[in-house]
Amino acid sequence: MAKLVLSKDGEVAGHYFLDAERFTIGREPSSDLCIDSDTVSKRHAAVTTTGNDQILQDLDSSNGTLVNGRRVSKHILQHGDVIEIGGCQLKYMNQKAQPDMDFDKTMIMRGFVLAAENGPGGASVQGAAPSARAARSRFPLGALKGLAGSQAGREVELSRVLATVGQPGQQLAVINRRPHGYFITHVEGRKYPLVNGKPIGEAPRALRPGDMIEVGAEKLVFVQK
Repeated sequence: MAKLVLSKDGEVAGHYFLDAERFTIGREPSSDLCIDSDTVSKRHAAVTTTGNDQILQDLDSSNGTLVNGRRVSKHILQHGDVIEIGGCQLKYMNQKAQPDMDFDKTMIMRGFVLAAENGPGGASVQGAAPSARAARSRFPLGALKGLAGSQAGREVELSRVLATVGQPGQQLAVINRRPHGYFITHVEGRKYPLVNGKPIGEAPRALRPGDMIEVGAEKLVFVQK
């Protein structure tokens, strides 16, 4: 099971298992990991579990979140990564977090817009970092056809390992391409994405051709070529 090993001033201060879909870090006492420091925001960061992988997300904190000395907004955690928050170090331990596809899992999820660039506040469909190599898989390539929202009338090919759908900071989902198919997972937002009119919940949900996806104002249909 994946876990975070907390250390401060070179001494181990605790072990935290990532056995829930979402693990929160912050100064708020209700956080799964509460760090009582003025340099830590009330809601500083969160780790979302997707299959055997965990995605670290900075929640617009004041002082930022570092992974291996580099500031990140989103990052797919790899075994041995060191997260730095408010003078504390969190070492990510997960032997199962090994690449099951041919791509660099240390990539930062900077993303790039696959469809036309959107104006301020516009939603989008985004892929993983441009340097990520295409996944090697035997199932047909998938795509999203926009029916409503900013992607209406467009088709976005899901040729990369990860694609985000929605509006960061409001409602966001990630579509993950794995050897055995495509899966959609809730990342942030008060409401879960809908597939065929039903909320998907916290667990990853397998996509099938013809599935109708709704994330915020975006309405798309999943197809395979």
